[in-house]
Amino acid sequence: MKTLSLVTSVLLVLSALISCNALSLSISFPNPIKNYINELKDQIRDNENYNNFQNIERDIIFNSGRTLDVYYDKENTSELKPVFLFIFGGSWYSGSKVKFTKFGSLLEENDYVAVLPNYVLFPKGGFEDMVDDIYQSIQWTYKNIEKYGGDPNRISISAYSAGSHLTALTIFKSLLGYPNKGEILEPLPMLEKVVLLNGPYDFDDYSIVRKFLGKETENSVVENIVKLVFQSKNVSPTDLFKPFADGSLESLGAKKFTLFYTSLDETVVESSALNLMKQMNRVSPNVDISYVYKEGYEHTTVTRGVRAGSSEEEEVFINLISL
Repeated sequence: MKTLSLVTSVLLVLSALISCNALSLSISFPNPIKNYINELKDQIRDNENYNNFQNIERDIIFNSGRTLDVYYDKENTSELKPVFLFIFGGSWYSGSKVKFTKFGSLLEENDYVAVLPNYVLFPKGGFEDMVDDIYQSIQWTYKNIEKYGGDPNRISISAYSAGSHLTALTIFKSLLGYPNKGEILEPLPMLEKVVLLNGPYDFDDYSIVRKFLGKETENSVVENIVKLVFQSKNVSPTDLFKPFADGSLESLGAKKFTLFYTSLDETVVESSALNLMKQMNRVSPNVDISYVYKEGYEHTTVTRGVRAGSSEEEEVFINLISL
């Protein structure tokens, strides 16, 4: 990255492309003052939820000063419970474990042990730095969760939006032997479940050529911008499988995958999830994948609902991780 102004300009272009589903012809401009006020109210509420919750150990250091929180029943750590990591989203440049604290408390109240890590955000880090944080948070969980009443043999991951992208990138890079920060990641232990909500898995899906001409393209303009901005050769989880032959993999690192998409999502195109599942099924025909398509929900409906304590969205999320 040569200058911050260059990076900022490129990121704005990328955000515009993705937010408009690759140059959608209908463009609307939200009220920035109203959005700021709503975000401020949400932040105050999230902070109150975080500070008031009791069954939590906060700010555990796990990777060069990065921190995570563990939500668990402090009165009973002898009876081991299933574990879920939750990896938040935020377009790779925003978000925090505090903002998504209601996911941790909801999981704990439904008899899980929950782990919510922070990870480095752009522009302080690129994709490989983010992957390193998520990878280390998973490794930390396997090594340490039992003392919080979590079962190290039943560890799952759920993630949202950019977090879903990074989770898939982390799991598949370590599974397939791709380098990250100059080193080959050791394969992770077998995960119980991976539940991915509204994630972008292939930046080629945002190709302007693909959008208007219907051509099959590799290394689209958007994907090349992403590689430059986020300083990584491998940015799309879907592409990681393409060098591998049909039926060449016995496992994809988890016993069960669930991908979730919503009909009113104008941020991520549905083909991103469909193309990832196509590649997963191609290289590992016996992989267990469920695809859940929810009518009437937008990109943020589930996460905003859970954060606000909406029983409807809480039920949707708990049902998804129970599949």
